[in-house]
Amino acid sequence: MKLFTIGDSVSQGFMSFAGARTDLSFSSILAGCMGERAPRYRYPSWPAGGMPANLEGILRALEARYGSDIKGLEWLTVLHTLNNALDLTEDYYERGSGSERRPYDDSTSSFHNVAVWGFKVADAWGVTPKVCHRAIDVARQAGGDRDALLGVPSAAMYRTALAVLNPSRAKEHDDKTQLGWLAEHQKNEGIENLVLFLGANNALGTLIELRIKLTPGDGQVLTASHEERAHAGWNLWHPKDFKSEFLELIRRVDEILDTAPTKVFVGTIPLITICPLAKGVGATTTVDTEVLYKYYTYFPFDEEFVQAGGPALTMQDAQFIDRCIRQYNTDIREIIAASNLKHPDRYHIVDVCKALSDLAWKRNGGKPIYQFPDAFQWLYPPVNTKYYHADATGRIVQGGIFSLDGVHPTAIGQGLLAEEWRTVMMAAGVSVSPIDWDAIFVSDELHRHPIRLMQEIYQHEKLSEWVVKVLRAWRG
Repeated sequence: MKLFTIGDSVSQGFMSFAGARTDLSFSSILAGCMGERAPRYRYPSWPAGGMPANLEGILRALEARYGSDIKGLEWLTVLHTLNNALDLTEDYYERGSGSERRPYDDSTSSFHNVAVWGFKVADAWGVTPKVCHRAIDVARQAGGDRDALLGVPSAAMYRTALAVLNPSRAKEHDDKTQLGWLAEHQKNEGIENLVLFLGANNALGTLIELRIKLTPGDGQVLTASHEERAHAGWNLWHPKDFKSEFLELIRRVDEILDTAPTKVFVGTIPLITICPLAKGVGATTTVDTEVLYKYYTYFPFDEEFVQAGGPALTMQDAQFIDRCIRQYNTDIREIIAASNLKHPDRYHIVDVCKALSDLAWKRNGGKPIYQFPDAFQWLYPPVNTKYYHADATGRIVQGGIFSLDGVHPTAIGQGLLAEEWRTVMMAAGVSVSPIDWDAIFVSDELHRHPIRLMQEIYQHEKLSEWVVKVLRAWRG
């Protein structure tokens, strides 16, 4: 097998709040550049828009009905239109062909990309199909499978993980984890290259919830079960806890690979506060050339929203989160260096953190220092890391790298990530063909067919509040 992928939402191709486009993920792009296009490189597809809720699909449904402007009495019907769009996904994954009771298809027992949105480092060995079934059953007993108004599939992360980890629903795979499938494929056919990109979700919850709940840092987190961690509600791993988990991850990977010549490519963790979901408002302060804001709140809102009691991170919060992530990356490098002493040339760092920091619009004072590939020279409109916006005429005003959830890359953003991984892979001696940027540009619907209704999210508080409400259901 030329490529196997273990990761979270970015590796899965999560876009606009839905695990829907694994075919456009950076790992699928890389597999194609290695000559391993589908079906040779297997990954799931996600009908009905994917889970939890495809914001792009929903906004396009609204645009199809109302055009670029929702007028007067039309607002009385918006709730019904939104609910109909969400019902398609909810019905499909809770009660239809995508439910936990039905296999993915008649022939697929495993995938080459086992990334799952929401996964933290320890979930690579802590989440099994059995864990997923229990979480889905608990949600059902709590009434989660009722057809709720503006509802998303209950236990959506676990439904996704179940489909990825046991697509056949066979009992023999009920204890398989991401690392379990790594071991299975390594034993049966061998793996040339492994993408390993976990850790962002050990901090991302702070951005979704706009608050910090830090793990204790006493070493107890490593021994806790997945259910115990979920119940605790931690959204930021103390660096000591993160280090112990990442050490355990690499120990397990080394044990599985043993003496195999597999090359492992490990991504560093981006600073999540550069994501446009967190809109910087208020006075700015420059710290070590980085521009920081007084508050960070959800993208549609301003400082008045925060002053009125709306949720927000303070600049102090943002700095602390970034400090934690920087320490995560320092520890990742040290752990990888130590492992390479035992297994020379096994591990290679892909500095995703630096790439996205160089791309960041806010952090660089509106002057990103990232060097785009030559294919971007004549891309119009140009792209940046601001939150996506298009006007009523269909002209893109800003954005293009992050999708509508303000956290995950668009198809173009995924292509930029693929370029970073490809560069490191080539330096490690892996044969990877050039990326087909024309194909990526064509595949990016947000760029090719801008959403003319975007203005309503900025101009009408009720619609933007609904979008935020959906985003805060992120944790599954």
